[in-house]
This record gives sequence, C-alpha cells and structure tokens, in this order.
Amino acid sequence: MAQASFLLILISSSFLAQGFQTLDRVDSWLIERKLGEEQKPTCRASVQEGGSWFSARVHLNTRDELVTPQGLNPPNQQSLDGVKEALKRCRSSLLYL
Repeated sequence: MAQASFLLILISSSFLAQGFQTLDRVDSWLIERKLGEEQKPTCRASVQEGGSWFSARVHLNTRDELVTPQGLNPPNQQSLDGVKEALKRCRSSLLYL
C-alpha cells in the first residue's frame, strides 16, 4: 500500500508541473485533467474540431453546460451524456476508472 501511495505522489507531482493532460476520449470529445496544488482535479471536455484553443471549440463550461462557438454544430445528446459521465468520474478521484 505504501508503494502505491508513493507512486501516486510521483505521478501527481509530474501533473502539477504541467498543464492539462489527456485522460480519455469519448466519441469525438477530448477529456483532459490537471491537478491543483492540493491535488484537486480540474477536468474539462472539448471537441477538438473547430479551433486550436479550448475556447474556440465546442466544450462544456464549469457547470457542464454546452458552449458552442458561432459557426460550429452542437454534438448529439447521447454523446453529451457520455462526456458528462466521464467528467463526473474525472472529478471524483485521482484514479480514472
């Protein structure tokens, strides 16, 4: 158990030094996470098509509300439900299962 805890500390320390890391893909959505100073995860989801910057893509805001920039098409509801579930798992634990 101590070895597993040590491994998690090492892994999470490397995440702190970096920005968002790719965690999963759900349909055309990219799920990303970064860890804050107190190991609190910040998770986000966006569709990679439409722009190189997060804000230029179809994405979910901090309240999991759909944001669709002008000129882009919103995803279907089934895809959106899967992404919201992935974000819930991302925010609930350091281990994403």
